[in-house]
Amino acid sequence: MISLYSRDDFAALGLAALLDIERIPYRRIERLAEHDQPLLIALGADLTAHESAQITARRSLVLNGGAAFAEHLFGARQPLVGDCTAVVPLSEPIWPARLYGLASRFGKLALRVPRAPLCRVRARSRGELFAWLNADGEQTTLPAVVAHGDCLWSSLDLGAAFGHLLTESYVPAADRPRAPALRAWARNAAEAAYYAAPERMRGAIQVASYRMLERRLDSLGDRASEYPIDPTGWLLIELMKALIVRAAGSLVRVARWPAGHRAAAILTHDLEPRRYAYTDGLARLLERVAGDGHRNAFGVVATAGTRHLQPAQRAALADYEVFCHGLDHRGEQVWDRARVARTVRSARALVERQFGRPVSGYRSPRLDRSPDLDWALDDAGFTYDSSHPDCDRENLQHYGRGVRLNLPYRPLLEEDSGEWRRSRCLELPLTAPDCIQPLFAGDDVAALRQTVGEKAAFVRASGGLYVALVHAGVFGPADAARRLAHLDFVGEQLRHPDVWLTSPERLVEWWTAREQLRITTAGDAVCVVNDGQCAVADAMVVIEGAESMQSQKLPVLAPGETARVDARTEEQVEGWRTCSLASQ
Repeated sequence: MISLYSRDDFAALGLAALLDIERIPYRRIERLAEHDQPLLIALGADLTAHESAQITARRSLVLNGGAAFAEHLFGARQPLVGDCTAVVPLSEPIWPARLYGLASRFGKLALRVPRAPLCRVRARSRGELFAWLNADGEQTTLPAVVAHGDCLWSSLDLGAAFGHLLTESYVPAADRPRAPALRAWARNAAEAAYYAAPERMRGAIQVASYRMLERRLDSLGDRASEYPIDPTGWLLIELMKALIVRAAGSLVRVARWPAGHRAAAILTHDLEPRRYAYTDGLARLLERVAGDGHRNAFGVVATAGTRHLQPAQRAALADYEVFCHGLDHRGEQVWDRARVARTVRSARALVERQFGRPVSGYRSPRLDRSPDLDWALDDAGFTYDSSHPDCDRENLQHYGRGVRLNLPYRPLLEEDSGEWRRSRCLELPLTAPDCIQPLFAGDDVAALRQTVGEKAAFVRASGGLYVALVHAGVFGPADAARRLAHLDFVGEQLRHPDVWLTSPERLVEWWTAREQLRITTAGDAVCVVNDGQCAVADAMVVIEGAESMQSQKLPVLAPGETARVDARTEEQVEGWRTCSLASQ
């Protein structure tokens, strides 16, 4: 168990989001006197000299801490604190050897942090160095991880870094339109012209647009997301876990996916606002997926579905999950919280009326998104959303951004009061590439398939979630044929013994139930308590040591039940895998 101490609510919430993704047990404390756990994690840039003395007297992990802390612990001279980009090589001793080998398979040799508070220490009189970093593109190296006594220090605030990923605030915020109604009208007109244009003209517009967007990446510099594989979120989680293991000796968590699965995947199909997409395009798609065993999910645009969806297709969709894909798909409103909330509620009501059943999920047209949309989806009671891509190479306003994470998470919401909280709407980040988008940018089918294959292999190896999107045919039979061929290939990449191929609603059900599993420790025992309202089956406890990772499947836990597991790592006791479990 970890005590979490900070006055920086954003950084603390970012770190809490990271720990909750992994189900690493912690509790936030308001005063250092409340600390009574094996490890104290303190973060922020404002620790006082008095607090620094209290923290370093205990087994602790400090993220940044600020100038006074660096001066107290390391005798640092003139430390400076400020936001930066940073590069931490994976060859540094803090990283597990297995992780370096895995990352290098995909050409990833460093953690590239696009924005985090850094305590720059250029000279220190004590402490054992475990990692260097480079900041803001400078060649000069700075300490990244240093240990002294029972205190381990990271010069980067990894909580704030993770929070900046989830909010995409590692780049300048997207501007609110000064005249949202006019902007929506112009976007509506432009999209209508695009959909109506002849194929040759549409193709020329697509290629020219993507070339313009690629030039825009220069303005983001080192903060642009890496395409198609961006390991930033994964590596931040792994670095945080490595720091905890280094500071505490081991960590306990709940495995991400049900027993027997290393990764997860879902197949989704958006229906664009064209008559063909809701008639022949959808009919061909439904024929292709019928009987394939996939739990496919379909995104329906509210007004387009009302106008174009035929009774036969509506009846066929009764066997599949349906989520809301916006109201009009024409310059969708994503600014002004109250107005956006009304819009998404209206869109959901229309889709529910068409199908006569509740609709719990959402995906924003064109992946338009904003903090106001995240707030509105939570306010409207949506269970899940999939509007934030891992690395964005699709949206005009957010090109080069993305959350850089391939795992479900709860978005961070800022209230009007300035307080931060987590959304009740679970985000399922869309996995790039978005359908056949690379073909529009000028790639050929071979390049597209290579990209998808590499991305699927990365998500599988890193234990992530692949959220695939393949649209129903939009522009006619030829367009439908190439999208169906792409679907066949994507399906082949996702069908794997290690991958849990499921549906959005089932995945959300699992993740939400897993969030209710609470870990406590007592000596060499781990207790896992089901605090939820539903039984949980196939959950696993994972014990990570410096060079080992062992797992144990839990029995089915009914609400209120507890399972008990021996918590010693393999380095401490041989045969840990055969330890006994007893429900209490």
